Amino acid sequence: MVNEYRTNNCGNLTKENLKQNVILSGWVHAIRVKKNAIFLDLRDSYGLTQIVIKNDSPDFDQIKKIKVESVIQVTGQVILRHVANPKLITGEIEVVSQKVKILSQAKAIPFVINDENNFTALEDLRLKYRYLDLRRKEMFDQLKFKHRFITLVRQFLNSENFLEVDTPVLTKSTPEGARDFLVPSRIKRNKNNVFYALPQSPQLYKQLLMVSGVDKYYQVAKCFRDEDFRADRQPEFQQLDLEMAFVKQEDVIELVEKLLDCIWNEFKLPQLIFPLPWLSYQEAIDLYGSDKPDLRCVCKIVSLSSNIKDLSLKAFWVNDKFSDATKKAILRIVEQHQGQNFLVYSREKNRIIFNTNNQITLTAEQISSLEKSNVQNDKNLCYLTYEVNNIGAIVLGAIRTFYCLDQERQTKHSDFLVNINTYRFLWVVDWPMFEKFDNKISAAHHPFTSPLIPEQILELNKQDFKSLLKIKSSAYDLVLNGNEVAGGSVRIFSKELQEKIFAILEIKPEIVKEQFGFFLEAFDYGIPPHAGIAFGIDRFLMLLTKVNSIRDTIAFPKNNSGIDLLTNSPSAVDLKQLEILGLKILNDKK
Repeated sequence: MVNEYRTNNCGNLTKENLKQNVILSGWVHAIRVKKNAIFLDLRDSYGLTQIVIKNDSPDFDQIKKIKVESVIQVTGQVILRHVANPKLITGEIEVVSQKVKILSQAKAIPFVINDENNFTALEDLRLKYRYLDLRRKEMFDQLKFKHRFITLVRQFLNSENFLEVDTPVLTKSTPEGARDFLVPSRIKRNKNNVFYALPQSPQLYKQLLMVSGVDKYYQVAKCFRDEDFRADRQPEFQQLDLEMAFVKQEDVIELVEKLLDCIWNEFKLPQLIFPLPWLSYQEAIDLYGSDKPDLRCVCKIVSLSSNIKDLSLKAFWVNDKFSDATKKAILRIVEQHQGQNFLVYSREKNRIIFNTNNQITLTAEQISSLEKSNVQNDKNLCYLTYEVNNIGAIVLGAIRTFYCLDQERQTKHSDFLVNINTYRFLWVVDWPMFEKFDNKISAAHHPFTSPLIPEQILELNKQDFKSLLKIKSSAYDLVLNGNEVAGGSVRIFSKELQEKIFAILEIKPEIVKEQFGFFLEAFDYGIPPHAGIAFGIDRFLMLLTKVNSIRDTIAFPKNNSGIDLLTNSPSAVDLKQLEILGLKILNDKK
């Protein structure tokens, strides 16, 4: 079929096309009006071609008034360009216009699209006019990169005999760590409190697929979580979901590393060394003060002997002046992480120069031990915490990140950093099975995660907090440059154990039956050992492409308040729609 709008695209004409008559269509990217001719850059999704409209052309007067981003069709001949542009594939040629047809006029645009080097448009303006923002090369390249990435992942998993299966978006509300987005249903409008939920993940469905006999499953799934916003979060996002039957943790990790190797080779990224390093959860906390440590920061936390019962002493050395500005920044970090017993020791003054709790100090033996921990004797300040459990290490981990990655400090403290532009992965394994929150036991990952030693849990009861908090799970997170990019676990495949976990979590039997009855019933019909993992695609791509926000990896994202500025949603709906659903808005006037 002949395309009436174009014979070629704007990115493929070269010297081999000289003297050919062509038809091009696209957007006016830039226009330069001279006395004898108009030089116009025509753009489509494939590239740019320079168009020349001579002053004796019947279209000259009309085109010199046209605004950028208007859509035109050009019929003309390919000639050699007098001054080549080596940055463009089409840089050696130009098209002399014989006829120009205006297909769509554009009005003045709200921000400049073609100024890539000095682009300063505010993000809210970009999101309001997202269809214009996506015309920028930087943003369009993000769309192409994501397409290539997902295509490559699909090809890899298909070659590994995975089956792609889609799972429902309208599903049941179950506790998975964040608030659900709820969808009212007209079908059961006469029943109170009946809603669909949008899935936080396909967790139960992918486990049911294992019961169904699907050996290896994957899905590029849409997930929805109503949680607080950050630069690396969105209320809806894409997740690469994997699940496999008859495997253990090591099998999942081996597959993921094979996938990473494929991705790194395809995109010609700096070579990774496999196998990737492993750290237990507790090792990560003790050495780096984080469950997602950034290994580009080479400095570590040291532990010292404590002379106070139930309190551990941890330290972190740095070369810095304890100025008022530094003091304010550090105190802000301490308060954020609820640290209390915090000290700063100066090697130059050989004493504590700052202390949040004057009742706590250091012994002479501890100061001597502290000095020895300054291995090269080249750091002059030491931050210390006396804290119970992991709080002290977490406070020092946040300070460590502040020194290593704070932009104003990167140059000054470059001796702490491996190359900031590199990629450093690690696996964090052996996570706690449970955590204590509001004097109640909750699941550290989700309630379908298997303990490392299942027999340990079967012997305990829900009141045995101390023993429960020591139980380790078969959970594993993949961390990249201080960000969790994937997380998974070995799943429970024993009905007795799954019911025991629900009991420990104090989920009432009637709620278990209502929320998970269908799931537990499946356990009665033969369920294989299985395990899986899920990648946050958008967050992973944010790190790979080194953009500052997850929003730049999504075609039509929400802003940092969860609002879609393009469509102005969420927005009010017609009251008749609510009536059909059996809903009424109650205004809280208190």
